[in-house]
Amino acid sequence: MPAGDYIPQKEGDLVPWLENFIAITNANLATLGMTTTIVTNLTTLKAAFATDLNSAAAKQAESKAATEKKNISKKNTIKEVRINVKQIQAKPGVPDNLKAQLGITVPGSQPAPQVPLPPTELTALAEANGTNTMKWNRNGNPQNTVFIIEYRHAATMPWQIAGTTTKTTFEHLNQVPGFTLFYQVKAQRNEFISPPSNEAVVYAEGVE
Repeated sequence: MPAGDYIPQKEGDLVPWLENFIAITNANLATLGMTTTIVTNLTTLKAAFATDLNSAAAKQAESKAATEKKNISKKNTIKEVRINVKQIQAKPGVPDNLKAQLGITVPGSQPAPQVPLPPTELTALAEANGTNTMKWNRNGNPQNTVFIIEYRHAATMPWQIAGTTTKTTFEHLNQVPGFTLFYQVKAQRNEFISPPSNEAVVYAEGVE
C-alpha cells in the first residue's frame, strides 16, 4: 500500500480497523451519506477477509510445523545413513566400484588407504610338463589388486617371488616334475601388502 495510506499495512491490524470503520459508519449513515446496504456489504467483505486471514495463519503455522518435522526427519535419516556408511567404509575389502554404485564416494576425494586382505583358498596343481598352476579367492580385494606369488623348496627356506598378476590364477613354468614346492600369495595395493594366504604344496609326498 502507498506510504501514508490510512489502510493499515499489517494485515492483522486491518480487521479491527474495518470493525471500527463499519461501526462509526453505521452510527452516522446520514451524516456520511452512506446506506445500510453499503455497511452490510462491508461487513460481509470484512467477515470473509477475517476468515481467510485466520485460515492462512493456521496453514502457515501448519506449514511451519510440517517443515520443522520434515527437517527433524531428514536429520535423523542422514545421521543413520552416515552411521551405516561409516561401517561400510571401515570394512576392509569393499570394492571402490561398489561404493560408487551406492553413491557414497565423494567426487575429487582420495579414499583412505586400505590394507588389502590376504587371498584365501589357495590351491596348487602340478602338471607333468613342469607347470605348477595356482588358483585362489581374491577375498574381496578389488580388480586392480596385484597378487604376489611366492614359493620355496622347503619349509625352512626363505620365500622367493615367482611372479605377480592381477588375476586369481598363475602358472609357475619350467619347474621340475616331482620336486616339492610350497606356495603362498599376498595381495598388494600401492605400498600396502597383505598377510600371506594359506600355503599350498605340490608333490607333498616329498615333504618330511
